[in-house]
Amino acid sequence: MPSESLSCKGRDEGVSERCPSENNMSERSMPARIPTLNTRRRDLHATHNGFTLIEMLVVISIIGILASLLLPAVSKAREAARAVQCQSNLKNFGVVFAAYSNSAPDGSFCSGAFDLKRDGVPTEIGWVADLVNRGVLTSEMRCPSTSAETSSAIEDLLTLSTSEFLKDDCHDRLGAETFTNELGQTVTNVCRKIADDSLAPSSTARANLINAKLLEQGYNTNFAASWFLVRNELRLDENGNPKAGDSACTDTDPKGRNVTRGPLTTKALDGGKASSSTVPFLCDAAVSGFLSAQVGEMASGAFYTTSIVGSPIGNTVEVDNDADGVPETTSTHFMELPVIASGTPREGASGWLKTWNHDTRQDYRGMLPVHQGTANVLMADGSVRGIIDINNDGFINNGFDGPDASGWPGTATISSPYWTNSKIEAETLQLASYFSLQSKGSEN
Repeated sequence: MPSESLSCKGRDEGVSERCPSENNMSERSMPARIPTLNTRRRDLHATHNGFTLIEMLVVISIIGILASLLLPAVSKAREAARAVQCQSNLKNFGVVFAAYSNSAPDGSFCSGAFDLKRDGVPTEIGWVADLVNRGVLTSEMRCPSTSAETSSAIEDLLTLSTSEFLKDDCHDRLGAETFTNELGQTVTNVCRKIADDSLAPSSTARANLINAKLLEQGYNTNFAASWFLVRNELRLDENGNPKAGDSACTDTDPKGRNVTRGPLTTKALDGGKASSSTVPFLCDAAVSGFLSAQVGEMASGAFYTTSIVGSPIGNTVEVDNDADGVPETTSTHFMELPVIASGTPREGASGWLKTWNHDTRQDYRGMLPVHQGTANVLMADGSVRGIIDINNDGFINNGFDGPDASGWPGTATISSPYWTNSKIEAETLQLASYFSLQSKGSEN
């Protein structure tokens, strides 16, 4: 053993620090530690505890991918919820229509359309007034899916000249006379107030009056009434043309009241050949314009919908006038109301009865498939049916000709009237589409 080791063993504690301990001896005798790859990684992580830029970018990318996958599902879920709310609103309206018909002397389902020009003062006549007067605030029950906030009736109130607020042989746009109620208050409807005070079109004063008299009282909607609900059917004369109910009135608008029989009644519905589950009452409506000025919370430029959807027009490019089952004659009324020549017989292959039954359909272009390609429609039996836009052209085709791969039928050269093809998306067993509820189309 070395002398240093022996001497150190014999020494006292006071000088022990001069002698290397056995531990120190062993440490000096061990080789130096060689760094390995794992130890280097641990040392690197020990000195860099945060995210690197690349790691952060990877995490952000993953979050973005997950969000892009999730957002469409969330959007669809929200739209499904809005569609359910829309259906619920329509069903509630159907209950009130049924109650109204039970109390109406003639069994009618409503008093008319929400349409100032054609029907009159919107707070006194029309299906919206009928519902509000029964405690249903239609303004709070609009379809939440459509971009339209109101109907054309509000724009008409806003923009008609004061001279158009009148009562004549065809229209009553003044309504009830001003009266004093039992509290001593003078009551004047919105139309008479506009006329009496000469409120200028689109003025702030007129807009404020409309807001106070209509919107704040619940008189508003973005649904449209069907032609069957508010007009029932056309009056036809001996030549097969629309006939005026009031000979003093020259209005022949097929969506007006003069040449139609007025609101649908329970008698007409029950006696019709169309099932009540196919007769539309109200529907999601297409945008037809935008407000000329701000009215209440609705900004200038806000969209409004059409008030009436439907009325019979020609649906075929070519018609069959010799009863051989093959169309051979170019129609004179495609996409238009038929005008029958004087002296045309009522019956026969070229008779006007055949024209109306075989060659026309209801014009449902104002029916909007706003719920992911589906339009909600309230039917006469109280049900709500979803009509699907199968070809995604934005319109419901209920039996109209359209172009195919080779173009239009026959020799016709027509710019497409909305439909991209002839695909029928609403058969007559799904949606009543003939010119009258008494008609069975080609079976007549």
